[in-house]
Amino acid sequence: MKFRLAIALALALGSVSAPAAFAQQQATQFRTAEPRAFSAEDLRSYGLSAEDARQVGALQAQGYEVRVLPAEEAAQYTGGISNRTWWIIGGVVVVAAIVLASD
Repeated sequence: MKFRLAIALALALGSVSAPAAFAQQQATQFRTAEPRAFSAEDLRSYGLSAEDARQVGALQAQGYEVRVLPAEEAAQYTGGISNRTWWIIGGVVVVAAIVLASD
């Protein structure tokens, strides 16, 4: 039974680490424009309000890099672990618990 548990855990860890390695490989192949400081007029032309433009200016003054993305590209960004990944992790935990309980 311990052998089955080891196989289940190996498969679970393999399925979680593979997408991260693929994403890291893809990130090195992605090219983007050089970061630059935006003026308030530039930010207004991108559709930011005057308050948002002031906030971005304050962040740039603190040393942060600000990047402006088109709406299509911004829609593709996701951060953290997706719901699908949490469901997979939960499924693996349930299967592992069932395997351990069946011993």
